[in-house]
Amino acid sequence: MLRKTNNFSDILLQENPSDVLRRSFEGGRIAQTYLFAGKASVGRMAVAKAFSALLQCKSPIKDENGRLDSCGKCEDCKRIISNSHPDVKLITPNGNEIKIEQIRELQDIAILKPTLGNWQIFIIDPAEKLNQSSSNALLKTLEEAPAHSLFILLASDTGAVLPTVLSRSEIVRFNSPSHQQVRDILQNKFNMEPEAAAACYALSEGNFGQALAMAEDYEYDPEVFTIKRAHTNYLLQLQMFAQLIENDFSSVNTLEQAVNKAWQLQTMTYQPLLEARKQLCRSLVMNTGLPKAFPLMFSQEIINTIDSASAFIRKSLDPMLAESKKSYPSAVIKDIETQISSATDKWGSDQIEKLFVCLMNLYTDAMLMAANAEETLLLNLDRKEDIITLARVEGFALLRSRIEMLEKSINLLRRYIQPLLILENVITQIGGAEA
Repeated sequence: MLRKTNNFSDILLQENPSDVLRRSFEGGRIAQTYLFAGKASVGRMAVAKAFSALLQCKSPIKDENGRLDSCGKCEDCKRIISNSHPDVKLITPNGNEIKIEQIRELQDIAILKPTLGNWQIFIIDPAEKLNQSSSNALLKTLEEAPAHSLFILLASDTGAVLPTVLSRSEIVRFNSPSHQQVRDILQNKFNMEPEAAAACYALSEGNFGQALAMAEDYEYDPEVFTIKRAHTNYLLQLQMFAQLIENDFSSVNTLEQAVNKAWQLQTMTYQPLLEARKQLCRSLVMNTGLPKAFPLMFSQEIINTIDSASAFIRKSLDPMLAESKKSYPSAVIKDIETQISSATDKWGSDQIEKLFVCLMNLYTDAMLMAANAEETLLLNLDRKEDIITLARVEGFALLRSRIEMLEKSINLLRRYIQPLLILENVITQIGGAEA
């Protein structure tokens, strides 16, 4: 079991932003607002917590290279590790966005003196989810906040952040590690064989944080499924994932918990489903001669499974909602039900989008191979032989058209076009390299 810390020394592949913040602390040049810019899962939150720990730590230490870090032993450090520090607060979307009410609450807290630590620290993740009203409220907060308040905004797309907020922020940029860098980390840190590290990383679809989370308990299985088995297993794992969510939701006893859990669906993962999805996508791109009725039947089964799963998830909240109707106005209950319905519908469409992303990554690897790229650039390096076959049979131009088709399909899905029609069209158009 890896030791849980919030030290800079334990952060992987982000030495530059870590050193920028350490030097800022050591030189007493601490900005009031930072914007951590970089793709999701590259370590922005880990660095935000490490910086918060250093700022709050009562006895900072120096590592073997003479760089400052938090001690990990004082009360402040322990509280930050356990996510219970009263002066380090995380602001995340309430529903699909960060609302003005959340920023107003932040304003009220920011003017207070720290309870335990040296600073009042607010981590906003992701900053792109600030709407126009909450962005303006945050700007006012940044302009009026006392010196002991510090703000860390996490953003993948700085263009989506209000320019006036951006102009008040010190931007710290995070690099995106290469596929091979991540595989090397998995091998070295978790003592994994190259094949296992490649398979584990491929399951994450390039998500570094998710790969790290899976690596400690990952068991490599090189087995290849037939399309029938892959299809059946994928549907089964969708149902199993929904059952786990339903069990989790059955413990909810307040409206606030219900909404929060509903919107957390978008970030939940289930490794058996990732494995089933990868097997399914591999079997789809590598098979030819599918029955003419297969795309419609396949698509209908997946949509029915997702719709049924979403309905069961919502139904698990019915007892809590029924009890809440005794204490809350009907308008409040209706709003909560609408938010829960939107969140579970989004969970369903996310399953289809992730299927498309998995297919697109396989085709992208094949296109790279068709262009004679280095094999270390492949995401799905564990399926190198499949990728080589796919590249040889389909060729660069056809592979590029398949990627463009999948990108277009994802955009249509996000515009709430009929998912059944989109999925059926994708399955009808793709074909593979072996019978």
